[in-house]
Amino acid sequence: MDHERELLMIPGPTIVSPRVLRAISRTVYSHGSGEFVEAYSEALTLQKKLFMTEGVPFMLSGSGTLGMEAAASNLIEKGDHILCVENGFFGEKWAEILPPHGGVVERLTFEWGKGIDLKLLEERLSSGKYKAVTVEHVDTSTGIANPIQKIGELMKNVDGLYIVDSVCGIGGMPLKMDEWGIDFCLSGSQKAIGAPPGTSLFCLNDKAWKVIEARKTPIVDYYTNLKKWRPIMEDPRKYFATPATGMILGMLEALKIIHEEGLEARWKRHQIYSEAFQAGIKRMGLKSFPDENNLASTLSVPSIPEGVNDAELRNIMMKKYNIIIAGGLGKIAGKTIRIGHMGSDMINDLTATISAMEMGLFEMGYVKKPGNGIGAAMEVFSKKS
Repeated sequence: MDHERELLMIPGPTIVSPRVLRAISRTVYSHGSGEFVEAYSEALTLQKKLFMTEGVPFMLSGSGTLGMEAAASNLIEKGDHILCVENGFFGEKWAEILPPHGGVVERLTFEWGKGIDLKLLEERLSSGKYKAVTVEHVDTSTGIANPIQKIGELMKNVDGLYIVDSVCGIGGMPLKMDEWGIDFCLSGSQKAIGAPPGTSLFCLNDKAWKVIEARKTPIVDYYTNLKKWRPIMEDPRKYFATPATGMILGMLEALKIIHEEGLEARWKRHQIYSEAFQAGIKRMGLKSFPDENNLASTLSVPSIPEGVNDAELRNIMMKKYNIIIAGGLGKIAGKTIRIGHMGSDMINDLTATISAMEMGLFEMGYVKKPGNGIGAAMEVFSKKS
């Protein structure tokens, strides 16, 4: 198999535009050079536009998990109560990250793949005891999209901080940080933003920053201490730790691509991708694992029907058709597959993926006549694209 022609259709890392790869492959710049400082400044400005915020942007070396760690280490002190809203694998990570920083975690758990009960959440918030509430915009394990705008409306009635993990949302789905009352929003480079993994992006508003300034205890983490990083984010000529210069140049190019397309157009494109993929899997006889009223636009997660081995299907798609998709995570491993359709993905990438899946299911004896699934997807693309 020609590994240079593999089609990477997992829900992150995603396909990266050649423009981004060319930016990364330039000569290594000094982090103090005028060229790099200018690029870093521009990237941070475009990051604010992407998050739709007037808050402070941070762009650091690390994965999306670094943003979660930064939220915990800067905003949380010993004894603070945090409500973690969970309906998937990644939502549950907060309950592991927060306690080492002194947070007292209370979990509001919903069935994986099911939507959040906003009335139940409102009841829990009415106690007024929570320093912060955490929620996933999209939980990549299940393909569920949570109603972060509606949760933001509920949060306006309480004093706690609203923390949103949008690693698999921003850049592909609507997110309006300031308008929706989000105080701390985090993401990563490798999904709908369309850059390689390795860059953590997050923004804080004034409310979150005042919480940091009002801390009674010092921030014990060194690298994620945002008081040390903020001067660099405001003036990249200053120094705290060496940034990944090549990755920043790549992020700048990825952000330029996003804003050239336009956020509204980009959100619409991802919605069409989702509709086409859902039409295709339904016509093949598969069901969507997440609640169809709460589907993410950035990935699809079909349930594996009885009698079909997910590893065998993925192996056929990889070895025979050079297309890589992901298996299920956690307690739904072996029961689902996960396909990303975001960032720099194009219609031809998606049609190739659906075709390979349908041919694989045909080879396994599940699909009786190939062509119906890809036909349904093509109908959506031809009518809406």
